[in-house]
Amino acid sequence: MAEVIRVDSIGVEFSINQHYFHAVDDVSFHIHEGETLGLVGESGSGKSVTSLAIVRLLAKSARVTGTVMYKGRNLLDMTVQEMRQIRGGEISMIFQEPMTSLNPVYKIGAQISETLHLHQRLSKREAHDQVLGMLKKVGIARPEEIMNGYPYQLSGGMRQRVMIAIAMICNPSLLIADEPTTALDVTIQAQILRLMKELSRDYGTSVLLITHDLGVVAEMCDRVAVMYAGQIVEQGTVDDIFFATHHPYTQGLLKAIPKIDVKIKERLQPIDGNVPAITRMPKGCRFSSRCPYVMERCRSEAPAFVDIGERHYSRCWLSAAEGLEK
Repeated sequence: MAEVIRVDSIGVEFSINQHYFHAVDDVSFHIHEGETLGLVGESGSGKSVTSLAIVRLLAKSARVTGTVMYKGRNLLDMTVQEMRQIRGGEISMIFQEPMTSLNPVYKIGAQISETLHLHQRLSKREAHDQVLGMLKKVGIARPEEIMNGYPYQLSGGMRQRVMIAIAMICNPSLLIADEPTTALDVTIQAQILRLMKELSRDYGTSVLLITHDLGVVAEMCDRVAVMYAGQIVEQGTVDDIFFATHHPYTQGLLKAIPKIDVKIKERLQPIDGNVPAITRMPKGCRFSSRCPYVMERCRSEAPAFVDIGERHYSRCWLSAAEGLEK
């Protein structure tokens, strides 16, 4: 399968009191046609900042380095006008909270068709028919009535379906979904995830799925990149991450998942401590202050991101030692 996008050594810095600090540092990954890559990590790990850097939606004060290659072109070198043609048409995004993403004073139909008007030359009737068809595809009942309604008249699940309709209306090559099921109840979450999976399969769309929920990852993704403190610390297939875990942070995330198939009640094992602030990043491994296997070397030297076999990567001195033994 051909690559749709390749992110190489992306770094994002923000200015705080006239000093620049890395919120994202040396992040690299790629996504193939029709593939879903999960970007996983707790709040503050840099997942959303990474996605916003890809589509050039960060504030002008942010400094972005590295390359984002899409169809042979670096998105970071494009002009504002060129990027507008890509964004929404070829690369679409679903944001965390649909109520703040939808304009409360415009009708639903107008907000979906706006994307068509920007990226495709369609008549008013053609746009209307295409919007109506997409609302049906995303499972919205009474689509004609909904087109003439406003966001406040819809439930959270319905608004999220509208956001998916906006994102998919131009049949994008890449869909970036940032916590698409946040604040939805479990039943609606399952419906939204199933819908995204069906649309991705039917349209051949590649997906970058940003989440903190490993259950969602197991259901939706082909490969997984685990982020911590602005860096990817482990990357591999879903089987690699769940059954051949290497990085202590990934192990901690898995141990914190409630299990329903055990007879004896077990206490959840939280990861002690917090993600370090970008103004106080550790000198060595960024997970060293929370790691149960920390060594003296971890506190002074930053580990490299090494291939530990079969395109399974880990940023840990223990993994590096194992890789050398192989």
